Amino acid sequence: MALRASLQDWAPRRVKLTMDEHLDKMASIGKRGSSYYCNPVVAGLAGILIWGFVIWGAIGKEAVAAETQAAQAWVTEIWNWLYMSSRNIWLLVLMYVLYKYYDIKLGSEEDKPEFSDLTYFAMLFSCGIATGLWYYSAEAMWHYEGYGTPRWTDHKIWNDNTRAEHAVMMTWFHWGLHGWIAYVLVGVLIGFMTYRRGFPMSMRFTMYPIIGELVYGPLGDMIEVLSILCTIFGICTSLGLGAMQINKGLVRLDLGTYQGQDYFGCDSSGTCSGRAGIEVNRDTQCIIIVVISGFAIASVILGLKAGIAMLSQAAFILSFFILVGVLFLDETWYILNALTSTLGYYIWYLPRISFHTDAWEELGKASDGLGGAPDGRGGLKGWMNAWTIFYWGWWISWGPFVGTFLARISRGRKLGNFIIASLILPSFWSFIFTGVFGAAQIRISRQAESAGLDMSDAAHTYGSLADKSVIGWNTVGEDGVARWNPVPDGVVRLYNLATEDVIFEHLCYYGTHEFATLMTVLTLICIVLYFVTSSDSASYVVDIFAANGVEEPPTIQKVFWGCTEGVAAIALLLSADEENPSVALNAVKAIPIVLGLPFTFLLFWMCQALMLVCSEESGKLPIDRKNFKTFVFNFELSSLISIPAPFIHAGQVGTKVWGGNPIVYMAGFASMWVVTIVFFCLAAADEAFLSLAAAMYFVFAFAIGGMRTAARAKLGITGDMVSDAMAGLFAYPWAIGQMAKEDFSSSSLQSVLKGKEADEATA
Repeated sequence: MALRASLQDWAPRRVKLTMDEHLDKMASIGKRGSSYYCNPVVAGLAGILIWGFVIWGAIGKEAVAAETQAAQAWVTEIWNWLYMSSRNIWLLVLMYVLYKYYDIKLGSEEDKPEFSDLTYFAMLFSCGIATGLWYYSAEAMWHYEGYGTPRWTDHKIWNDNTRAEHAVMMTWFHWGLHGWIAYVLVGVLIGFMTYRRGFPMSMRFTMYPIIGELVYGPLGDMIEVLSILCTIFGICTSLGLGAMQINKGLVRLDLGTYQGQDYFGCDSSGTCSGRAGIEVNRDTQCIIIVVISGFAIASVILGLKAGIAMLSQAAFILSFFILVGVLFLDETWYILNALTSTLGYYIWYLPRISFHTDAWEELGKASDGLGGAPDGRGGLKGWMNAWTIFYWGWWISWGPFVGTFLARISRGRKLGNFIIASLILPSFWSFIFTGVFGAAQIRISRQAESAGLDMSDAAHTYGSLADKSVIGWNTVGEDGVARWNPVPDGVVRLYNLATEDVIFEHLCYYGTHEFATLMTVLTLICIVLYFVTSSDSASYVVDIFAANGVEEPPTIQKVFWGCTEGVAAIALLLSADEENPSVALNAVKAIPIVLGLPFTFLLFWMCQALMLVCSEESGKLPIDRKNFKTFVFNFELSSLISIPAPFIHAGQVGTKVWGGNPIVYMAGFASMWVVTIVFFCLAAADEAFLSLAAAMYFVFAFAIGGMRTAARAKLGITGDMVSDAMAGLFAYPWAIGQMAKEDFSSSSLQSVLKGKEADEATA
């Protein structure tokens, strides 16, 4: 009875509660301000799932990687279209509220920003990008060389110059506006609900405009658990990739690697073991994660201003120094031209690329028999899933923690300022970073290719090892005479190197061995700083989720979640044998894609919630407005009856909504329902009928959704047709029961009309 009563008293409303009163409505153990305080359901369930995965990884090893990749394959095969289209919808929503509600503050009118613009930008960028941008700094070069055989490797359509421009543009697409959307959407909504409405800083309250008072109960707990899982495993991806790159950098320093050769700890046979004997293996990477996690825990204990802010500033300044250094060391004017050209190409191509799903490439080869390209041209199946869909899942999985962190540091900023600072400016910084490194690496790769470095062996990869009499160019001078120019030692075919090696070999191109060592050290320091800032930010935010939104949760819990992040990342790395380390990388990359799927649906609801909140805060929509008497998921008798026989109450509701004979409506809904069941049964003999059953069910569900739209209009309830359609599709019996519960009497409808007139008069 209590549960049913809560489902009937669910509607969002103007809330005037103190923070303690909010917290008292949620499950908790411990005392606020003491050594421990958390939500036992959220912390317990999230902890069990994460540590269960850790144990599974320790026992199952390669089976874990196989299972996660199988789940990834299902997600990318079925939901590719959703991952691609969803971000365009979210971007349109953000652009609309940016234009329409620019001046609404995330806080009271008296609130001022807590951090300077430079510190603010450094913190949001360090938290939002972390080690990923360094690990994938060679992305543009890989796209140019055709890693995974994307569609633009067709030389009959794309020349090398256009291919280079498209490669940089594709990198911008992955690291630009469409990446940052999830962070901004979560951040602006939490900022509104926390600083303007007085709710705790928690993911559950982003759903308050949609599910109202139910955020305090099990539904809200599940939102928090999903957010914690996304955060932990999203950060594990960066921890795993970062550990691999730091491991490689340390080995290069230990061996004194320079331009393809090792110089330290070498015996008479030329075999080098280095000065400290550091190796590239998972044990070393696990140690790196432990050490970095320790630094991250120390940082989060120091607090937001003393720890996270200072590290973020240091990381940003150092990365800026390295970036500008590469710009000046390379062909500066060429890179500036490339950035300008790619920006125009990106703006022109964005509407097309943002909806592209590789639909025809995903059919596979013609010989697969599914309708692949008969001419054998174009890209190969799997490129989109390995790149774009992986990125979108990764960005989404980081959405809860980065968005919450952005909200935490954005109090007092205007909505428009927030969106520009956390969506547009970081995108441009990503453009510059990936553009400078990408343009430089593409130029070096083209230089190596034209010289004859064909990647057949080390001597045909590194200019320093090449036969100078064969590898080089016949350059025609101004006098018209051709002269032989041997390839310089620094030129290298970057595409033939391991992923973790590329950034370091790229920097070797510009100077001596000592210069390369200095740049390697600086790059490693920068990666470590980003590593720490992302990990400590995640620990801080996860603890906020587990503590019901308390902005300064207990220190011991921050330590627990920091350790959990590190252990989960180690479990993923240990899921592979030493002989096949790529299995661990594949497992690391698969988890965010899988977890990103349910969170994608949650982000759609956040878009709806953001539009509602903006309308309410601007005075266009009353906060205390009419809603359905019971929540869409309910225990009404009419809902239970509608599970096997939806046409009974659907016919009765149809009469109340549209008028007419209920028998007619019952017959119409019954015919659709019976045909659906008949087709489903016939599928036992012929699977083709299963598709027909699904098609008829969609017709039936959308009819229910259309009736819900009409019912809302008659009752004066706000909402949208998309939500109505989804209610009919995924919750038809409860949607019917929800409508059957309403009072459609003339007196009730008359009061609705008076309410509308009063609202219009107030407006």
